[in-house]
Amino acid sequence: MDLSNFDTVKGSDEGAVLYVRHPVTNEKTDAWIKMAGPDSKLAKQRRAEIRRMLRNQKQNSVDVETLEEEANKNRVALTLDWGGIELDGPIKFSQENARKVYDQFPWLADQVDEFQGDRVNFMKASSD
Repeated sequence: MDLSNFDTVKGSDEGAVLYVRHPVTNEKTDAWIKMAGPDSKLAKQRRAEIRRMLRNQKQNSVDVETLEEEANKNRVALTLDWGGIELDGPIKFSQENARKVYDQFPWLADQVDEFQGDRVNFMKASSD
């Protein structure tokens, strides 16, 4: 088995495309989001930021709101690009717009979390 076919670091840094699914029918839409993977440099930087934040917090002082905010910061930081995303018309990709979209549409944030957390999405495995 050639392990280079399963290089999640390279695939995570390059990113992979999530095709957004309709929240009711679960059908693939024409909207897409390119995400960095869990083994990317960006993800490692975010984990380091979270560790620093936790070290600076008193024990048991991290509340649910803080955890949710950190999860959203993670989504935004790992979003590389998108297309076909509209909110009363086309919305250009930016980190600020990503934050707004993920805040306003939790079902989309859930799709992003699920996709980003699955290393298989970031492998360039051959059919062997």
